Amino acid sequence: MADDNSAITGGSCKFSTRLSGWLFRYHRWFGIVSCVAVVLWGASGVMHPIMSRLNPTPVNMQPPQVVPALHGALTPAQVLARAGIAEVSGLRVVAWDGATYYQASFSARAQRRYFEVNSGAELAEGDARYAEYLARHFTGDAQSKVRGVSLVTQFDDDYLDINRLLPVYRVDLERADGLRAYIETSPPRVSALMDDRKALLGYLFRYMHNWDFLRTADGLRTLLISAFLAVALLSAVSGIWMYGFMWKRGTLQLHHLPLRRWHRTVGILVSLSALLFVVSAEWHLLGSKRRAVSPMLENNIPAAQLGLPDSLRHGSWSQIGLAQMDGQAAYRLLPVPHKPAAPMSGGSGGEHDHSAKPQEKSMQQTLYVDSQSGAVLEEGARRHVVQLAGRFSGLPADKVANVALVTRFEGEYGFLNKRLPVWRVEYATPDHLSYYVETATGALATVVRDADRAEGWSFSYLHKFHWLDFAGKDVRDFVMGLFGLGNLAVALLGLWMFTRRYRKSRARAMIAEDRQ
Repeated sequence: MADDNSAITGGSCKFSTRLSGWLFRYHRWFGIVSCVAVVLWGASGVMHPIMSRLNPTPVNMQPPQVVPALHGALTPAQVLARAGIAEVSGLRVVAWDGATYYQASFSARAQRRYFEVNSGAELAEGDARYAEYLARHFTGDAQSKVRGVSLVTQFDDDYLDINRLLPVYRVDLERADGLRAYIETSPPRVSALMDDRKALLGYLFRYMHNWDFLRTADGLRTLLISAFLAVALLSAVSGIWMYGFMWKRGTLQLHHLPLRRWHRTVGILVSLSALLFVVSAEWHLLGSKRRAVSPMLENNIPAAQLGLPDSLRHGSWSQIGLAQMDGQAAYRLLPVPHKPAAPMSGGSGGEHDHSAKPQEKSMQQTLYVDSQSGAVLEEGARRHVVQLAGRFSGLPADKVANVALVTRFEGEYGFLNKRLPVWRVEYATPDHLSYYVETATGALATVVRDADRAEGWSFSYLHKFHWLDFAGKDVRDFVMGLFGLGNLAVALLGLWMFTRRYRKSRARAMIAEDRQ
């Protein structure tokens, strides 16, 4: 029995020795093959927290809090009839520069039309003028000249698909930094702020981290990134194995080889982060959904249904919008919050943790009233949310397990989804299917299943280190940057040792040739 154990132990040792020899032989090649990719990813990973602090951010995160005045207003039906408009897809009441307007949206056109509520007169180029007003509000810049206002209906190199919202207006301000604001007019929010520095840094980051130079060949890009991630994983695993094996055998006496000692010391310190980065990146690459414009339901609401009940004329509302429920028009009314509302969108850069208690209270007090009689619709908010989700999902209302208001980016509903506030509608399905809908626009913000939750958790906690959020964003970014810098140093030290070894080999070969 003892002999059998000895044989097993001896066989195991021989296998470990052979495996270690193989890994030692090929570890440097794994490292060299993945070196360029690791350098690009490490350098851009260090850049990211720096970029987020240099990016322009809105001076005012919340939209203007102007209470519309409707005391002597004509009804929307009267105003729209005078303009020859038979139906609309949406209607809001907006106020700026001392005037109040009906903002009418239409399914067939991106630009909205504005009518003064008392006279019914149409405001020329109203949508562009409102976008300029909002841009000045969000940027806090009331002085700079406006270089141009243009409607953006598709993503481009300056306004990326990560911003999700379309159509928007691009408002260019005449400033040294070339600031341009991307503004959505319904609901009023800033989608992105871009200046020349952010554009340059973003360009470098996307080319280094996401390999945007291959964006026209997405399949090839995915294949190449996956291949380099696999080789980087082999390099990290083989390095950890060799270190453990040599430690066990006492062969780490490298005082006479400082470069190799530093390479192994730093490598073992950052090895776990390398594994986390690689595995979560591959999962995210293969499992994440392609970002696109959020689907939005198109309503065709007869203008004749749009009255002006006393609750609108004499109430104090921060938002007055149009909704369609059970085929009938209704007004969606939000009371004025006691404090400034939380951001209606994610702003222009970085990640944001939006605490929205005043807004949440206001949303919970939202009223839905009949557009003609003004009668309050019982459970109007829930009914509207369930109907929106049902139109997107095709599932019946009796399959709804839970409805919850979401006023901040957290958990499975992250900053990349852009829209706030939204409602989460969870269905009674095995994968806990959840639809996030925005009642202000009738848009679908995102769809989440258990598989998406698992991938999102991996990317959030293993790749972006959100498990450190309790210590604050600065600490999290510092730790992430430190590990990114460490992986970059390991790759560069390995490359330096390889090139030095190669030069020495070439020198010895040349000496041997001369002697012959």
